[in-house]
Amino acid sequence: MNRTLEHFEVLQLVKNEKFFVSFIDVPFKVTPHGLEHYKNQITKKVLEPLHERYGTDISDASIRKAVAEHNEVCRIITEIGDMRKLANPPITGYEFHVLCLVSYCCPKALIIDKLRETLEEVKTRVPDAKPAHRARVVVVGSEIDDLDFTRTVEQSGALIVADRFCFGSFPGRQEIILSDTEDALTQVCRWYLQNTECPRQSAMHRVKYRNDHVAQLIKDFNADGAIYEQMKFCTYWSYERVIASQVMPRDYGIHMLSTDRPYISGQSGQLRTRVQAFVESLEIKKLRTAQKEEN
Repeated sequence: MNRTLEHFEVLQLVKNEKFFVSFIDVPFKVTPHGLEHYKNQITKKVLEPLHERYGTDISDASIRKAVAEHNEVCRIITEIGDMRKLANPPITGYEFHVLCLVSYCCPKALIIDKLRETLEEVKTRVPDAKPAHRARVVVVGSEIDDLDFTRTVEQSGALIVADRFCFGSFPGRQEIILSDTEDALTQVCRWYLQNTECPRQSAMHRVKYRNDHVAQLIKDFNADGAIYEQMKFCTYWSYERVIASQVMPRDYGIHMLSTDRPYISGQSGQLRTRVQAFVESLEIKKLRTAQKEEN
């Protein structure tokens, strides 16, 4: 990370005097000391530079207003996402992925009205009588801002009905409830430390918590299996993916595909082939289950 900062500064990659790059030292454990350290990092490396360079209001009232806008976006995205529980959803995983990325990249105040319009439009959709997909899957893993990954999975016969990857819908879509007894920044920092599902928190109870969450998503969204993906060189997810490939089928009975990928996968022929084979295996599993139930 230090080398990355050096590259931005020495090479002058961005021709903007106000532009800055910083990285945060996030604690591995949730402790009072860790929370204070995390809050100081956010203050000194994010909030204060924003205020000094751009005049951004970083007062407690401003943070509370930002949290309120965040919560409104969460409510809208969650309501749209819940429609994916339907047997024949009115929205694809690709479309939902676009909405998630937009909600993370754009200022909340500028997109809330557009998201409300999208919600009402999706409610009026009438899906085709015959679903185009052959299997329902949950995608789990490291951050995905490559829409081609989602497109390739769905073009291969699998409908993504839920996700648990960074920058997706879970986690991060829960509302942050603030009290008046403590400053907003401390509460926001505590919330993110306590609710993160990043594998960098590798204590066994956190690993089990993440596995339980995936299993619950599969149940809630009536998925047939899970695709665990890991961006190359993401060390934490490489451990998580390898462990999950053994634990999830054995302890949870979940059929899964495990794959790593470059940052930008594009229309990967290898990914397409693997997903198609995975979809076929899910279809065979469903047929065998149906035969057992008949007998």
